[in-house]
Amino acid sequence: TFNQAKRFAFQTMVREKRWNRKLHPDSLHLVLKRKYQLNDYYANSAVQEAKALFTGLMALQKLYEKQTQEKLKKLKKKLKQERTKLTDLRKIKQSCVKGTLTFPKNTRFTKHNNLISLSRKKDTLIWLSEYLFEHQYLDVQIKRIQAKIGHLIHRQYRLTQKLSSDQTHIPSAVFGSKKLFRSQFTIREFVRNHDKWKTVFSRARNKQLILSGRKDAKYGNFVFQYVPETKELRMTTSFGKTLMFPAVTFPYGQEAIEEVISTQLQCKNKKKHGKPIAWSVEDYGSYYIVKCVVDVPENPHTNYSTSDGVIGVDCNLEHFAWANVTKDGNYKGSGSLRFSIMGKSTGQITKIIEVEAIRLVDLAERYNKP
Repeated sequence: TFNQAKRFAFQTMVREKRWNRKLHPDSLHLVLKRKYQLNDYYANSAVQEAKALFTGLMALQKLYEKQTQEKLKKLKKKLKQERTKLTDLRKIKQSCVKGTLTFPKNTRFTKHNNLISLSRKKDTLIWLSEYLFEHQYLDVQIKRIQAKIGHLIHRQYRLTQKLSSDQTHIPSAVFGSKKLFRSQFTIREFVRNHDKWKTVFSRARNKQLILSGRKDAKYGNFVFQYVPETKELRMTTSFGKTLMFPAVTFPYGQEAIEEVISTQLQCKNKKKHGKPIAWSVEDYGSYYIVKCVVDVPENPHTNYSTSDGVIGVDCNLEHFAWANVTKDGNYKGSGSLRFSIMGKSTGQITKIIEVEAIRLVDLAERYNKP
């Protein structure tokens, strides 16, 4: 129900933006409460999740627009350069036709008696006569540059269309992933058994529950209550039923979570000094994954200075390549951290990359780099 409400809220936001009008006289919060029989907290969380997704998509659209503008700018510069080259070659061709071969300034062509040469970075081309120069080089290069300009003009047209689309299009999203949605038409198993695809797609759309926190709540959240002493997590459903998850522990950040919850419990003025604690529950069939989202203060001793240079990292399939450079970009050393992920499961790959990431951090600490 919560995920249905979230999808409805997101769809409403997209349609209101596209149609430039309100779809409901009441607020979206009240609409969700009536339509899905949710309490204030669940309805508010659904609206906040939908709003966060929509805001992120709009920001991403702006980023795409900026990237397209940069591509157009570079393309126009490239187009100008190619047209300049074509103009120079046509001038040389015209002078060759008239029988008085001349070359524009700042070119690498030279003529010695009947020999014509072109100096390049790694070699020099030589033609024994003007006729050979005209037909073996000029005509070939003019056709090549004309074709290249044609391709660039076509790409400019496509980028202009994309820019216009980025500026006017209101993006949407497919809950459950586009790949899985398209699989109903592309995977034989799902084409033959559409009900099976519906089950898989519905599970993907509804497997995660994310609820934002409230700083005025006793445990930082009105739905989830985590007891550090017993490691029990209690959850109150939208229907008022209480669920209990026993022995909930976190392999990373357990101490930070317990500290934040203890601070929240001891806080007297929660409306002023309280901290919200968000929770996420993901259903994987035979087990659940619980995630806790808290604000952790930054470490004041973390090194962000680049005055001593940085460690550059290139991520590849079988190794991480690293390079140590100074603040001016001068090379000081390099190396690679090799690993193998072929044939490994997702969990194994995560552990392998985690170990290599720790080695990179140790490397940066050794060289005193951020």
